[in-house]
Amino acid sequence: MAEITEKEEYENSKPIMASYGFNQFFSQWITGPFGLFVFFFFEAEIGLDVLLVGIGFVIFSIWNAVNDPLTGYIMERIHMPWERRWGKRFPWVILGAIPWLFTYLAIFYVPLNWDPVTDQWLIFGWAIFSICLYDTLFTLWNVNALAMFPDKFRGPEERRTATSIATLLGMMGIVAGSIIAPMFIEEGVPQSYRVSAWVLVGIGIILFFIMIPGIYENRIMRERYQQFRLKAEKVEREPFTHTLRRVVTDRRFMVKTIYFFGYQAAAVFISASGPYMITFVIQGDIETLGILMGLMLIGAFISVPFWNYFCHKVNDNKKMSIIAGFAMVLTFLPLFFATEFIFFMIALLLFGIGLGGQWYMDPPLMGDVLDDLAVRTQKREAATYYGYTAFFIRLSTSVQAIAFAIVHILTGFVEGTTSYTELESLSATPELALIGIRALASIIPALLVLITIFIFWKWFDITPEVVDENKKKLEELGL
Repeated sequence: MAEITEKEEYENSKPIMASYGFNQFFSQWITGPFGLFVFFFFEAEIGLDVLLVGIGFVIFSIWNAVNDPLTGYIMERIHMPWERRWGKRFPWVILGAIPWLFTYLAIFYVPLNWDPVTDQWLIFGWAIFSICLYDTLFTLWNVNALAMFPDKFRGPEERRTATSIATLLGMMGIVAGSIIAPMFIEEGVPQSYRVSAWVLVGIGIILFFIMIPGIYENRIMRERYQQFRLKAEKVEREPFTHTLRRVVTDRRFMVKTIYFFGYQAAAVFISASGPYMITFVIQGDIETLGILMGLMLIGAFISVPFWNYFCHKVNDNKKMSIIAGFAMVLTFLPLFFATEFIFFMIALLLFGIGLGGQWYMDPPLMGDVLDDLAVRTQKREAATYYGYTAFFIRLSTSVQAIAFAIVHILTGFVEGTTSYTELESLSATPELALIGIRALASIIPALLVLITIFIFWKWFDITPEVVDENKKKLEELGL
C-alpha cells in the first residue's frame, strides 16, 4: 500500500471542512421547508382529514423503522466495484441526493382536482407514497454522508472545528430555506407550493455541487477503508436481526439516541407550528414566517461561538449537552405567551440559543459514542448506527404529526381552514383551538425534551476519562 504522507494527512483543511459542512446546509435547505409546510399543506390547504394526515405520518414512521436501519446495515456490508476508485460512500451520496430533491417537489404535485372528501383515499395514498419515497432517498445519501464524519475528522479538536462549521452552515440552510420557501407561497393557493418547491430544487442542485469536495473520499480514506474491509472480511457477518438486537440493546447508544430524539422532536414541533402560529395566533401573512424562522436561527447562529468556547473549556460533552438541553427547555416557555408579532420574534430569537447548543453538541457526542462502540466491537460500523439515528429523526416527525392530530381534534381545529376568520366561523371552540396551537409550539415539546434530559443524565456514562481511554485503544486497534 502506498505510503501516506503528512501533507496528504492534512487534506482536511478549513475549506474541506466547510464543503463537508454544506451537506448540513443542503439537507436543511429541503428538510426545513418539509417540516414547515407538508403537514400544513395537506391539512389546511388540501383539506385532508387531520386524522388521515396523522395516520399517513404513522405509516411514514413504520417505513422509517425498516428503511433507515436496513439502509445503514446494507451500506456497511455491500461492496461495489467503484470503491477503490471513488470510495465507499461518495458514490451513494451522488446517486441519492439529486433524485431526493425531486421527491420533495413530487409531494406538492398531488392532483388539485381531487376532492378532499370523495377522493380522500387517493390524496392519502399520494401523501404516503411521496413522503416515503422522499425519506428513502434522503436516507441513502444522508447516512453515507454522516458516516464519513468519524473517519474523515479523527481528533477531538478537528471534530469540534468541523462541527462548528457544519452547525453554522446547517443553521444558515434553515434560515435560507425558511426565508426563500414562503416567498413563493400564497395562502389558499395550493399551486404556489409547487412554485416554491421548484425554486428550492433549482438552488438545491447548486448547493449539491458545493458540497462535493467535502464529501469526496480522498486516497487516504479509500486506503484506510480497504484496510478495514480486509479485517472485516475475516469476521463472520451478523444477520440483520442480530445487528438490530445488538444496536437496540446497547445502552450507551440508545440513551444518546433518545436524547437526540428529544431535541429533534422539539425542533420539528417548532417548525410545523410556524404556519399555524402565524396564520391563526399572530394573524400575519405567511410570507413573514421566513423572517421569524430566520430570527430563531440567528439566535442559534450567534450562540455557536459561545457553545464552542465553553465546550473547549469544560471538555465534557455529556455535561455540555445537558446544559444545552435545559437552555432549550427554558427558552420554549415564552413561546406559549407569544400572541403578538414582536413578542413572537423575541421568543424565537431566545429559543435559537437553546437550539444552537443542542445542534452544536450532537456531532461530537455521536463521535464519542461511535468511538466507544468501535472499541467494544473492534470494528467501525458508522453507517449502521447513523441508520438507526436517521430513523429517530423521522420518528420525531411522526410524533409531531400524531400530537397535532390529537390536539387539533380535541380542541376543535377544522381542516381546510386557512385564516383566523374561517377558524372563528367554522370551529365550535376557536379559542380552545388557539390554545392547542400555542401548546404544540411550546409546552408539549418542552416536556418531551425535559423527559429525555433526565434519561440522558441518569444513564449516559461516557465521561471524558472514557473518551481519552477509548482514543488510546483505537490507536492500538488500528481503528
